[in-house]
Amino acid sequence: MSNSGYRRRKVRWDRVIAAFVFLIILIFLFGWMVSSCGKDDEPQTQADDKHPLAPLGSTTVTTTTTEDAYVIGGSPSSQTTETTAVTEDGSSMPSDYVESLQIAADVYAGNLVCVDKENPSHLSKDDLDLVLVARNGEYEANYSNIYNVSYPAYVLYNTEALSYFNKMISAYHTATNNTEIMFNYGYLDQDDSKSNPESASGLDIQLHLKSNSGSYNFISNTGDYAWIYENMYKYGFILRYPKEKNEQTGVKGTDSAIRYVGTPHSAYMYENNLCLEEYLDLLKNQYAYGTGMLEYTYNEQNFTIYYVAASNTGDTSVPVPSNGNYTISGNNVDGYIVTVIS
Repeated sequence: MSNSGYRRRKVRWDRVIAAFVFLIILIFLFGWMVSSCGKDDEPQTQADDKHPLAPLGSTTVTTTTTEDAYVIGGSPSSQTTETTAVTEDGSSMPSDYVESLQIAADVYAGNLVCVDKENPSHLSKDDLDLVLVARNGEYEANYSNIYNVSYPAYVLYNTEALSYFNKMISAYHTATNNTEIMFNYGYLDQDDSKSNPESASGLDIQLHLKSNSGSYNFISNTGDYAWIYENMYKYGFILRYPKEKNEQTGVKGTDSAIRYVGTPHSAYMYENNLCLEEYLDLLKNQYAYGTGMLEYTYNEQNFTIYYVAASNTGDTSVPVPSNGNYTISGNNVDGYIVTVIS
């Protein structure tokens, strides 16, 4: 048989390889499309919808230590740390916030510390910014004819608080022309028999009266003196032990003890009839970081106030805005109060 009419067909391996590669590409593209569709169907998670800040419990990704942001009235913070933080759900802290490092002892310092029998002051006289309340220097020129001091050579009081007390009493004198107010005691050691529970904070004042006849009396919310109780919140003061708040404060109510906390806190407490214990509980329970913020406008300024729990293991990173004015105060127990002027 002749083979001249039969021609053997050669296999084109180049075409086979090309077809195989093309098939692999198609399989890869198909798999990618299926994967993309699956991701689009997944629900999107966000940071806390109720609050502009993500919850604490974050893992720091990047950290840069910088100088402190400007703080109103000073802050116990030793440094500010810029961070990019990732929370447990993958959300991040807003880029306009940083973390301010508060050492463990900072929880005992600030204008909002609550010092009582169960939670005494942890600070010594040397730790407090105290000044002599005496009739000398600038005080002699400006205040000697406005109010009295019980022991001019010994009575100490917080420097910032004293400046606002002097402004308040100056306004009181202008309104009433009364000069009977006596600054009886400010700072006292905790074991002093004349001490209020908060006297060791350096923020408490025991007011008395010294009449023109030379007699000494307790002050009361009556007559000319009512001006002080109606206006003290404007200068950062509160009545420390209101008579109707015995159960909350644990101290028998009296008109003689006033306490500096600073504005806007004094104004908020006055408007809402809150003692210091009630106010701090309100911030902790309703305005803790990650759950809400107290937005409050006072004297044409907007304030944002929130509570941050202190770490149980040492220093605490407290979220604060990277730009703007703020204060950080410990509550003397378990956390910090951040006050921001927006």
